[in-house]
Amino acid sequence: MGCKNNIIDYLEQWAIAAPERVFLAQKSKGSRWEALSYAEAWRRVQGVAQALLNMGLGEQTPIAILSGASFDHAVLTFAGMLVGIPVSPISPSYTLLPAARSRLAEIAEVLQPGLVFAQDAARYLDIRGMPALARASWLCADAVDSGIPLISDLYDSLPGEGVFEARRAVSSSTVAKILFTSGSTGPPKGVLNTQGMLCSATQATALVVSSDSFPIALDWLPWHHTVGGNATLHSVLREGGTLYIDDGRPTPAEFSKTIENIRHVRPTTLLSVPSAIQMLTDALEADDNLRKAFFSRLQRMNYAGASLPQEVWSRMQALAMRTIGSQIAFGSGYGTTETGPGISITHWPSQGGGEIGLPFPGLTIKLVPMEDSYEVRVKGPNVTPGYFERPDLTAEAFDEEQFYRVGDLVRFVDPERPENGLRFAGRLSENFKLTNGTWVATGELRLALVEACQPLVTDLVVTGPDRDDIRLMVWVHPAERKRAGGTVDGAMDPAVYGAIALRVAEKLRAHNRNAGGRTYRVSAFRILQTPASIGAGETTDKGYVNQRGVLTRRAALVDELYAEEPSAEVIRIDA
Repeated sequence: MGCKNNIIDYLEQWAIAAPERVFLAQKSKGSRWEALSYAEAWRRVQGVAQALLNMGLGEQTPIAILSGASFDHAVLTFAGMLVGIPVSPISPSYTLLPAARSRLAEIAEVLQPGLVFAQDAARYLDIRGMPALARASWLCADAVDSGIPLISDLYDSLPGEGVFEARRAVSSSTVAKILFTSGSTGPPKGVLNTQGMLCSATQATALVVSSDSFPIALDWLPWHHTVGGNATLHSVLREGGTLYIDDGRPTPAEFSKTIENIRHVRPTTLLSVPSAIQMLTDALEADDNLRKAFFSRLQRMNYAGASLPQEVWSRMQALAMRTIGSQIAFGSGYGTTETGPGISITHWPSQGGGEIGLPFPGLTIKLVPMEDSYEVRVKGPNVTPGYFERPDLTAEAFDEEQFYRVGDLVRFVDPERPENGLRFAGRLSENFKLTNGTWVATGELRLALVEACQPLVTDLVVTGPDRDDIRLMVWVHPAERKRAGGTVDGAMDPAVYGAIALRVAEKLRAHNRNAGGRTYRVSAFRILQTPASIGAGETTDKGYVNQRGVLTRRAALVDELYAEEPSAEVIRIDA
């Protein structure tokens, strides 16, 4: 199946070839699965596209989508893309969390949308007065007497010549989406995703990861991120597969929904983040029926967004061996919003440990030496032309040869055999120097420390910029908190805190004994008892922890880590 000019061409193709096949499935309010076929999705997309043109929308009037993944979200997105109207899905957290409203206001002022969509109008009414949003027309799926028109009323619009003309005018340079970065390394930026980017990224993935049958995916990753909204959604669409929208999340309160969905869906493919895979591994080890359902037709697993601890990879492969008698194809990918998202992938079975593989077909990676690593720069048809309304940021993002500066560091898995691929070594913006002038590669050190503290720790923040030594703030796995006699989240009783801290300290002492020098030794740590805040910029919706954001927001806790007489929550690590 060749490359398309418009990602929506795949929808039309499957609406003709397999009209009754389920494209998307979602949970109803009664927790039953509802299905949207390819034929019905294509009919709705054409109808909404005509309605959008009737509203006078075009390439200068983007559509802002404030709510999460749904049938309506998909239909509106594809309708806009069909006729060349840029679509910008924005994190629902920016609307629903008061602490994040300022970020929504910033994005709205830059975007100046012509239309705003919210699934449930009642949850979004109090932000309608925000100036940039108040000037736009609004649509919703559930009006609840709000006076906002329903998107379902547009489904029966008959597509006319205007739709066909607008579709013909769409080219590879037409902006399909404006995706705002998560802000893990600074304020959100509107990344221009052109049709050419999205089509080439989807085609490149198909060339290295293929299947004999159409995929059945279960995915919770948000569509305002490039992994969920581009990599997963577009790959399923290209292959004529079925995507079940997972209403669960990798949190103690929400992961039970994912477990039940796995029992029902039994996916053939799974792409997720390491924190979710760690929680899934725990659940599979505790439930034989779930384990059998999960592996019953699974063909491949992939992780992205962070490095998967080796201990988790080994446990998952042991479960596969126990269930189906062989290891599962386990791949890792690496990319950014600016690359739609692919940069590299292990198109062979990954062995874990931070592997990110080799470049996707058609992409060139330039490795610029920096200390004992390489800075990553990329060029290819799936790379963004720049940032929305920010020519200054666009100019800064590309070097003199027009390679995009990713801002990450990598190393070769084996310098003597570059064909074995690359390993992620951290983000430039997160690296720092100790007072003795020693550079600390935060990403690489964080991976090593999370690995050393398995299965106790889910994530951690490395402190130390302009300090004499390295100390940590750690988040403990919910299961370990419960095992110690506490709750899965919230403040811990001092006895529970002490019991867990004792075990973490033992792990860190073992790490220190094997450390190659002072740079990689840990002097002290504390356990964080509240989760990373999305609203305060400490983490993203997909679970990536913003190291600098946490250090800034919890500066008082960092200062106490280095105090001469710290509180009892600070645990010193002896030699």
